Amino acid sequence: MKVLFSAKLDHDIIEGIVERLKLTKEIDFIFHDPRNDFFALTDIPRLLRDINFLIVKIGSDFSIDLLHLANIYNIPVLHDLKTVLTCKNKIALDCTLRTIFDKHAKRLKMFSLPASWNHNVSNISRFKEWALDKLPIVLKSHYQHDKFNRFNFLINEINEVDLFCKIYAQFTYYDIYIQEFIECDGIDRKIYVIGDEVYGIQRENPIHIFLRDKPNEIDVDLISRDHFKVSKEIQILASILSEELNLKIFGFDLIKSTKNNKFFLIDLNDFPGFRGIDNIEDDLANYLLKLILKK
Repeated sequence: MKVLFSAKLDHDIIEGIVERLKLTKEIDFIFHDPRNDFFALTDIPRLLRDINFLIVKIGSDFSIDLLHLANIYNIPVLHDLKTVLTCKNKIALDCTLRTIFDKHAKRLKMFSLPASWNHNVSNISRFKEWALDKLPIVLKSHYQHDKFNRFNFLINEINEVDLFCKIYAQFTYYDIYIQEFIECDGIDRKIYVIGDEVYGIQRENPIHIFLRDKPNEIDVDLISRDHFKVSKEIQILASILSEELNLKIFGFDLIKSTKNNKFFLIDLNDFPGFRGIDNIEDDLANYLLKLILKK
Protein backbone atom coordinates (compact mmCIF):
# COMPACT_ATOMS: atom_id res chain seq x y z
CA MET A 1 0.00 0.00 0.00
CA LYS A 2 1.37 3.41 -0.98
CA VAL A 3 0.44 6.61 0.93
CA LEU A 4 1.39 10.21 0.15
CA PHE A 5 1.79 12.35 3.29
CA SER A 6 2.07 16.07 2.48
CA ALA A 7 2.85 18.60 5.23
CA LYS A 8 5.46 21.08 6.44
CA LEU A 9 7.95 18.42 7.43
CA ASP A 10 10.02 20.67 9.72
CA HIS A 11 7.08 21.16 12.12
CA ASP A 12 8.07 19.49 15.40
CA ILE A 13 4.91 17.40 15.80
CA ILE A 14 4.89 16.42 12.12
CA GLU A 15 8.53 15.32 12.49
CA GLY A 16 7.46 13.03 15.33
CA ILE A 17 4.56 11.59 13.32
CA VAL A 18 6.83 10.95 10.33
CA GLU A 19 9.40 9.10 12.44
CA ARG A 20 6.68 6.82 13.79
CA LEU A 21 5.06 6.21 10.40
CA LYS A 22 8.42 5.24 8.90
CA LEU A 23 8.53 2.26 11.26
CA THR A 24 5.51 0.50 9.74
CA LYS A 25 6.28 -2.34 7.31
CA GLU A 26 2.79 -2.59 5.84
CA ILE A 27 2.68 0.83 4.16
CA ASP A 28 5.04 2.57 1.76
CA PHE A 29 4.93 6.24 2.81
CA ILE A 30 6.01 9.03 0.49
CA PHE A 31 6.68 12.21 2.48
CA HIS A 32 6.20 15.50 0.66
CA ASP A 33 6.73 19.12 1.74
CA PRO A 34 4.50 21.41 -0.41
CA ARG A 35 6.91 24.34 0.10
CA ASN A 36 9.95 22.50 -1.25
CA ASP A 37 8.96 19.46 -3.31
CA PHE A 38 7.55 20.23 -6.76
CA PHE A 39 6.28 18.13 -9.66
CA ALA A 40 6.31 18.50 -13.40
CA LEU A 41 2.60 18.63 -14.10
CA THR A 42 2.99 16.23 -17.02
CA ASP A 43 4.34 13.63 -14.58
CA ILE A 44 1.45 13.85 -12.11
CA PRO A 45 -0.68 11.02 -13.62
CA ARG A 46 2.28 8.65 -13.34
CA LEU A 47 3.19 9.85 -9.82
CA LEU A 48 -0.34 9.48 -8.47
CA ARG A 49 -1.31 6.34 -10.33
CA ASP A 50 -0.28 3.99 -7.52
CA ILE A 51 -1.20 6.18 -4.54
CA ASN A 52 -3.82 4.47 -2.35
CA PHE A 53 -4.36 7.23 0.21
CA LEU A 54 -3.51 10.93 0.62
CA ILE A 55 -2.92 12.82 3.88
CA VAL A 56 -2.59 16.59 3.61
CA LYS A 57 -1.84 19.11 6.34
CA ILE A 58 -2.17 22.43 4.53
CA GLY A 59 1.19 24.12 4.02
CA SER A 60 0.73 26.15 0.82
CA ASP A 61 -1.58 26.55 -2.17
CA PHE A 62 -0.07 23.39 -3.60
CA SER A 63 -1.62 21.51 -0.67
CA ILE A 64 -5.01 22.52 -2.05
CA ASP A 65 -3.82 21.53 -5.54
CA LEU A 66 -3.07 18.04 -4.23
CA LEU A 67 -6.63 17.72 -2.97
CA HIS A 68 -7.93 18.81 -6.37
CA LEU A 69 -5.75 16.10 -7.93
CA ALA A 70 -7.01 13.51 -5.46
CA ASN A 71 -10.51 14.43 -6.59
CA ILE A 72 -9.56 14.03 -10.25
CA TYR A 73 -7.83 10.67 -9.75
CA ASN A 74 -10.31 9.32 -7.14
CA ILE A 75 -7.70 8.92 -4.40
CA PRO A 76 -9.12 8.49 -0.86
CA VAL A 77 -8.06 11.30 1.48
CA LEU A 78 -8.01 12.16 5.17
CA HIS A 79 -10.05 15.34 4.58
CA ASP A 80 -11.60 15.98 1.20
CA LEU A 81 -11.38 19.14 -0.88
CA LYS A 82 -14.81 20.48 0.10
CA THR A 83 -14.08 20.06 3.81
CA VAL A 84 -10.68 21.77 3.63
CA LEU A 85 -11.92 24.66 1.48
CA THR A 86 -14.75 25.25 3.94
CA CYS A 87 -12.34 25.30 6.89
CA LYS A 88 -9.89 27.54 5.02
CA ASN A 89 -12.45 30.24 4.26
CA LYS A 90 -13.72 31.95 7.41
CA ILE A 91 -16.88 33.24 5.71
CA ALA A 92 -17.87 29.80 4.38
CA LEU A 93 -16.97 28.21 7.72
CA ASP A 94 -18.99 30.77 9.68
CA CYS A 95 -22.11 30.18 7.57
CA THR A 96 -21.67 26.41 7.82
CA LEU A 97 -21.27 26.55 11.60
CA ARG A 98 -24.44 28.62 11.95
CA THR A 99 -26.35 26.01 9.98
CA ILE A 100 -24.94 23.27 12.24
CA PHE A 101 -25.77 25.18 15.44
CA ASP A 102 -29.33 25.77 14.23
CA LYS A 103 -29.77 22.11 13.29
CA HIS A 104 -28.54 20.90 16.71
CA ALA A 105 -29.86 23.78 18.83
CA LYS A 106 -31.35 21.53 21.55
CA ARG A 107 -28.05 19.67 22.07
CA LEU A 108 -25.88 22.78 21.91
CA LYS A 109 -27.74 25.07 24.34
CA MET A 110 -24.59 26.06 26.24
CA PHE A 111 -22.70 27.04 23.05
CA SER A 112 -23.01 29.97 20.70
CA LEU A 113 -21.25 31.85 17.89
CA PRO A 114 -20.26 35.53 17.98
CA ALA A 115 -22.06 37.93 15.68
CA SER A 116 -19.95 38.31 12.54
CA TRP A 117 -19.63 40.25 9.30
CA ASN A 118 -17.51 40.48 6.17
CA HIS A 119 -16.31 43.89 4.99
CA ASN A 120 -13.25 45.67 3.62
CA VAL A 121 -11.57 48.91 4.62
CA SER A 122 -10.73 50.28 1.18
CA ASN A 123 -12.88 53.28 2.09
CA ILE A 124 -11.79 54.02 5.66
CA SER A 125 -14.45 56.65 6.36
CA ARG A 126 -17.22 54.35 5.21
CA PHE A 127 -15.82 51.48 7.27
CA LYS A 128 -15.61 53.64 10.40
CA GLU A 129 -19.19 54.76 9.96
CA TRP A 130 -20.31 51.15 9.59
CA ALA A 131 -18.21 49.90 12.55
CA LEU A 132 -18.94 52.65 15.08
CA ASP A 133 -22.05 51.11 16.67
CA LYS A 134 -20.56 47.59 16.64
CA LEU A 135 -17.43 48.21 18.74
CA PRO A 136 -15.52 46.44 20.10
CA ILE A 137 -14.87 44.09 17.17
CA VAL A 138 -12.08 41.73 16.14
CA LEU A 139 -10.75 41.85 12.58
CA LYS A 140 -9.50 38.53 11.24
CA SER A 141 -7.92 37.44 7.97
CA HIS A 142 -10.36 35.91 5.48
CA TYR A 143 -8.16 32.83 4.96
CA GLN A 144 -6.50 31.09 7.87
CA HIS A 145 -4.04 28.56 6.44
CA ASP A 146 -1.37 31.12 5.49
CA LYS A 147 0.44 32.13 8.69
CA PHE A 148 2.24 34.96 6.88
CA ASN A 149 -1.08 36.62 6.04
CA ARG A 150 -2.99 35.88 9.21
CA PHE A 151 -4.05 38.37 11.87
CA ASN A 152 -6.41 38.99 14.80
CA PHE A 153 -6.80 42.71 15.51
CA LEU A 154 -8.99 44.20 18.23
CA ILE A 155 -10.74 47.49 17.47
CA ASN A 156 -11.82 49.02 20.78
CA GLU A 157 -11.98 52.64 19.65
CA ILE A 158 -12.75 53.82 16.16
CA ASN A 159 -9.39 55.57 15.65
CA GLU A 160 -7.70 52.16 15.95
CA VAL A 161 -8.95 51.45 12.43
CA ASP A 162 -6.20 53.81 11.22
CA LEU A 163 -3.58 51.75 13.07
CA PHE A 164 -4.91 48.55 11.50
CA CYS A 165 -4.67 50.11 8.03
CA LYS A 166 -1.09 51.18 8.74
CA ILE A 167 0.07 47.78 9.98
CA TYR A 168 -1.90 45.69 7.47
CA ALA A 169 -1.96 48.05 4.50
CA GLN A 170 -1.85 45.14 2.03
CA PHE A 171 -5.25 43.95 3.29
CA THR A 172 -7.16 47.20 2.89
CA TYR A 173 -8.49 46.17 -0.53
CA TYR A 174 -9.44 42.64 0.48
CA ASP A 175 -12.50 41.42 2.31
CA ILE A 176 -11.83 40.68 5.95
CA TYR A 177 -13.75 38.60 8.48
CA ILE A 178 -15.06 40.46 11.52
CA GLN A 179 -16.30 39.03 14.82
CA GLU A 180 -18.12 40.60 17.71
CA PHE A 181 -15.74 40.91 20.69
CA ILE A 182 -16.93 38.65 23.51
CA GLU A 183 -16.16 39.67 27.08
CA CYS A 184 -14.74 36.43 28.44
CA ASP A 185 -13.05 34.98 31.50
CA GLY A 186 -9.63 35.41 29.85
CA ILE A 187 -9.08 31.74 29.02
CA ASP A 188 -8.85 30.10 25.59
CA ARG A 189 -10.03 26.50 25.70
CA LYS A 190 -8.46 24.69 22.76
CA ILE A 191 -10.21 21.44 21.92
CA TYR A 192 -8.31 18.90 19.81
CA VAL A 193 -9.99 15.90 18.20
CA ILE A 194 -8.45 12.71 16.79
CA GLY A 195 -11.19 10.31 15.72
CA ASP A 196 -13.23 9.63 18.89
CA GLU A 197 -10.60 11.05 21.24
CA VAL A 198 -11.09 14.62 22.51
CA TYR A 199 -8.31 16.56 24.30
CA GLY A 200 -8.52 19.85 26.18
CA ILE A 201 -5.76 22.46 26.46
CA GLN A 202 -6.24 25.90 27.99
CA ARG A 203 -4.12 29.03 27.83
CA GLU A 204 -4.54 32.70 28.59
CA ASN A 205 -6.42 34.52 25.85
CA PRO A 206 -4.02 36.67 23.73
CA ILE A 207 -6.46 39.59 23.46
CA HIS A 208 -6.96 39.46 27.23
CA ILE A 209 -3.15 39.65 27.64
CA PHE A 210 -3.04 42.63 25.28
CA LEU A 211 -5.80 44.51 27.10
CA ARG A 212 -4.07 43.93 30.45
CA ASP A 213 -0.38 44.36 29.64
CA LYS A 214 -0.32 46.31 26.32
CA PRO A 215 2.76 44.45 24.94
CA ASN A 216 4.17 45.46 21.55
CA GLU A 217 3.61 41.93 20.28
CA ILE A 218 2.47 38.55 21.55
CA ASP A 219 4.01 35.23 20.49
CA VAL A 220 1.10 32.86 21.09
CA ASP A 221 3.44 29.84 21.00
CA LEU A 222 5.10 31.13 24.18
CA ILE A 223 1.89 31.39 26.21
CA SER A 224 1.90 28.57 28.79
CA ARG A 225 -0.68 25.81 28.31
CA ASP A 226 -2.34 23.39 30.72
CA HIS A 227 -4.57 20.38 30.31
CA PHE A 228 -8.20 20.54 31.36
CA LYS A 229 -10.89 17.86 31.59
CA VAL A 230 -13.23 18.01 28.61
CA SER A 231 -16.88 18.05 29.66
CA LYS A 232 -19.56 15.78 28.23
CA GLU A 233 -21.13 18.83 26.54
CA ILE A 234 -17.88 19.72 24.76
CA GLN A 235 -17.51 16.09 23.66
CA ILE A 236 -21.00 16.26 22.14
CA LEU A 237 -20.07 19.47 20.30
CA ALA A 238 -16.88 17.82 19.00
CA SER A 239 -18.85 14.80 17.77
CA ILE A 240 -21.41 16.98 15.98
CA LEU A 241 -18.71 19.08 14.30
CA SER A 242 -16.82 15.95 13.22
CA GLU A 243 -19.91 14.41 11.62
CA GLU A 244 -21.30 17.57 10.02
CA LEU A 245 -17.99 18.89 8.66
CA ASN A 246 -16.61 15.43 7.74
CA LEU A 247 -13.53 16.05 9.89
CA LYS A 248 -11.47 13.29 11.52
CA ILE A 249 -8.56 15.35 12.89
CA PHE A 250 -9.34 18.94 13.88
CA GLY A 251 -9.38 21.56 16.62
CA PHE A 252 -11.59 24.42 17.75
CA ASP A 253 -11.35 27.27 20.26
CA LEU A 254 -13.90 28.14 22.93
CA ILE A 255 -14.12 31.19 25.19
CA LYS A 256 -16.55 31.55 28.11
CA SER A 257 -18.68 34.69 28.21
CA THR A 258 -18.77 36.62 31.50
CA LYS A 259 -22.29 37.86 30.65
CA ASN A 260 -24.19 34.60 30.25
CA ASN A 261 -21.65 31.82 30.94
CA LYS A 262 -22.12 30.44 27.43
CA PHE A 263 -19.15 29.09 25.51
CA PHE A 264 -18.54 30.86 22.20
CA LEU A 265 -16.82 28.99 19.38
CA ILE A 266 -14.43 31.54 17.85
CA ASP A 267 -12.22 29.42 15.59
CA LEU A 268 -11.93 25.98 13.99
CA ASN A 269 -9.05 24.41 12.10
CA ASP A 270 -8.61 21.17 10.17
CA PHE A 271 -5.44 19.38 11.32
CA PRO A 272 -4.19 21.92 13.92
CA GLY A 273 -0.79 21.99 15.63
CA PHE A 274 -1.81 20.04 18.79
CA ARG A 275 0.72 21.95 20.91
CA GLY A 276 0.72 21.19 24.62
CA ILE A 277 -0.45 17.56 24.49
CA ASP A 278 2.10 15.02 25.70
CA ASN A 279 3.08 12.31 23.20
CA ILE A 280 0.45 13.46 20.74
CA GLU A 281 2.66 12.22 17.89
CA ASP A 282 1.98 8.62 18.98
CA ASP A 283 -1.78 9.15 19.08
CA LEU A 284 -1.83 10.84 15.67
CA ALA A 285 0.40 8.24 14.03
CA ASN A 286 -1.59 5.32 15.49
CA TYR A 287 -4.88 6.84 14.37
CA LEU A 288 -3.61 7.51 10.84
CA LEU A 289 -2.32 3.94 10.52
CA LYS A 290 -5.66 2.47 11.64
CA LEU A 291 -7.53 4.76 9.25
CA ILE A 292 -5.32 3.88 6.27
CA LEU A 293 -5.41 0.14 6.89
CA LYS A 294 -9.22 0.20 6.93
CA LYS A 295 -9.27 1.51 3.33
